[in-house]
Amino acid sequence: MHPTSIHGVEDMIRLGDLNEAGILRNLLIRYREKRIYTYTGSILVAINPYQLLPIYTADQIRLYTNKKIGEMPPHIFAIADNCYFNMQRNNRDQCCIISGESGAGKTESTKLILQFLAAISGQHSWIEQQVLEANPILEAFGNAKTIRNDNSSRFGKYIDIHFNKRGAIEGAKIEQYLLEKSRVCRQAHDERNYHIFYCMLKGMTADEKKKLGLSKATDFTYLTIGNCTVCDGRDDMKEYSNIRSAMKVLMFTDKENGEISKLLAAILHMGNLRYEGSSSSSSSSSSSSSLCFRQLPSFTV
Repeated sequence: MHPTSIHGVEDMIRLGDLNEAGILRNLLIRYREKRIYTYTGSILVAINPYQLLPIYTADQIRLYTNKKIGEMPPHIFAIADNCYFNMQRNNRDQCCIISGESGAGKTESTKLILQFLAAISGQHSWIEQQVLEANPILEAFGNAKTIRNDNSSRFGKYIDIHFNKRGAIEGAKIEQYLLEKSRVCRQAHDERNYHIFYCMLKGMTADEKKKLGLSKATDFTYLTIGNCTVCDGRDDMKEYSNIRSAMKVLMFTDKENGEISKLLAAILHMGNLRYEGSSSSSSSSSSSSSLCFRQLPSFTV
């Protein structure tokens, strides 16, 4: 075994045993030392530690600001810094692609890059706050608990951050695609529907739920198909408070919030509809059928 494979390296291009086994061993060595980031040239390999590590503080942001790749230990902040300053130096658009399997940490990595860009742009403006606060809303309506991941993104997104000549964030555009719409009405065993439904039922006041004819999650078919209404790693009541706060930052009006709640409630009530059909034959060989709907709690949409 090559010496680099025994002790591990920060950049896997330097591995003496540059093969699949050597790469996996290097990642394992670093992971055991809580070094979850490793370079392969300009590519950053990240391993999800499934725990909070103290490596994303304001001090860490300062350490990685205006540094070249390789000057500091591998870190996602180094990638974000490299993109930002290449944009400023070369006056050209930059793109960072985050890919991996479900549960690899793509969503968290995206949030960390946005956190870094908001910090180093130096403005701390309302626009930057809005860019950051878009994430709780996107996750609420587009993420769900799956067997492999308690906060799995069930859609892809493209985030376009706009900077002015001074390097400050002045706008953003987020495009979503391939949303798993089928999850709304059907989930696999031990999986949940989208977070927003459970957060809403936990976080709303009794009066708010009464107006919409809502109760608890176990009363709705669309939320119980996977036989899982609670996620141990999430506090639905607290998340709902965060969602409402984020909506205020993004300037959702009270009327818009009310309309969204009504639409979500309507979806849950539609899932509880039950159909009863019957048919009968007459002497003239003609047939007729009747269709009955069971009554649901009334509310206005």
